[in-house]
This record gives sequence, C-alpha cells and structure tokens, in this order.
Amino acid sequence: MIGSALNAETGSIELGADEMKRMSKIQKAAVAILAALLLWTLYGAIVSMSVKEPPYQVIQTLENDVEIREYADQIWAVTLADDQDRGFGLLFRYISGANDEGRKIEMTAPVVTGVAEGRPFIAFVIPEGFDLEGTPRPQDERVKIEVVEGRRMAAVRFSGYATEESQKRHLSALNETLKAHGMMARGEPVLMQYNDPWTPPFIRRNEVAMEVA
Repeated sequence: MIGSALNAETGSIELGADEMKRMSKIQKAAVAILAALLLWTLYGAIVSMSVKEPPYQVIQTLENDVEIREYADQIWAVTLADDQDRGFGLLFRYISGANDEGRKIEMTAPVVTGVAEGRPFIAFVIPEGFDLEGTPRPQDERVKIEVVEGRRMAAVRFSGYATEESQKRHLSALNETLKAHGMMARGEPVLMQYNDPWTPPFIRRNEVAMEVA
C-alpha cells in the first residue's frame, strides 16, 4: 500500500511537471504573438505617419463619421486600369524615375481609385511644391499628368480592408447622411486608401468620398 501510494504521488508530481512545461510553452507562445502584434502595429503607425498627405480643411462634421472637406488644386499621376495591381505598378515606376527627368518623386497618400467615363482608374497625388509645368512627364504614355481643381468633398472614413461590401456599406451611409442634410452629391464616388498592404487592418485608413455641390 505504501509503495502504491508513493507511485501514485510520484506520478502526480510528474504529471504536474508536464503540465507546467505545457503552460510555460503556451505562455511563451502568447508573449511571442503579442510582441509580433505590437511590432506589426508600430510598423503600420510609423509608416503611415511618414507618408505625406495633401492638405484639406474640414468645414463640417456630420453623423456617421462624415466630413465635408475643402481641397485645393492637386496634380495627379493617373492611369486607366482594369487591373489595379498593374495600374499601381505603372504609377510606382513613374515616381521611381520612369519619367523624362529620371527623377524620383515622393510617394504620398492616399492612393485614389474610381471610375471615370466608364473606365476604372488609379491615381497618385503629386506632392506639394510641384506645378503642372514642373511635374516630370511619364515615359509610359499610359500614365497621364492631370490637374484636379479644388473642390468640396464629403468623405467617410473606415478601417479594415476596403472590400467591395465595406465600400458599398459606407457609400450608402455617406449618401444617406448627405440626403438628410439636403446636400447634393455629384459625379462618381472614389476610394482613398492611405496605407501600404502590410499595415494591420485595425489601424488602416480608408475613405469613400464624393464631390458635393
């Protein structure tokens, strides 16, 4: 009986040690995951803060996180693109030196996508300090340099990935809010995305926007 009791106690001790080892592994894994998540978040925040954005003035804030903004004139590098990845590549090569000056142009945010005259487009906003004459000409004729005149925009911000469903949902909220305030939207909506693909979804910044009269 004493031997049986000792064996049982020894087995219990061994079981407790194994359980502690398993718990230690779980804790280490949890710490590693939390550390990776923190680094991922810091990366996204630092990169987002380092990218310049065109200035605008918020003149009114409405419900559903809708802002009415006043934008000054902008210069866009734009290309028609049924395939956004291909269009992005064309524009990125342009700002990386594929222009008549071989000049690198600073990347800005947001990247703007939408539909114009029935064709999807993607555009980069040229940084402040350039005018139309001083903006390098693209080597690829599919990339165009255009002036977008100052305008008043209504925009709604959302995080996560800009899926088709999330865009539709926020566009609906935007239209309902404008209608409730007697505001008239005109033209086609645009999607403005401010982050690179590696930014965590919970700190991503996306906006659906429309010009308002």
